[in-house]
Amino acid sequence: MMGLVTALVMAGATIVGLVILGVIFLLGIRLLRPGAAKPRGNDAEEARLLQEIHRSLSRLEERVEALETLVLDGKAGREDER
Repeated sequence: MMGLVTALVMAGATIVGLVILGVIFLLGIRLLRPGAAKPRGNDAEEARLLQEIHRSLSRLEERVEALETLVLDGKAGREDER
């Protein structure tokens, strides 16, 4: 009787082990497949972030233009004084 219980426990452990290995194998194939879908982030969050970057770049462009104006006006003023 004890031998039968031992054999059933060993068989059950073997089946559980094979199932776990199979799941790991399938997940590995799915992740390494060349056409595998990449996990996507939150689209709304990505859109908000891109809009914020665009706004920041627009402000930076305005600041650069203002500095260019100051520098060019400063050079023109110095040349007029001569």
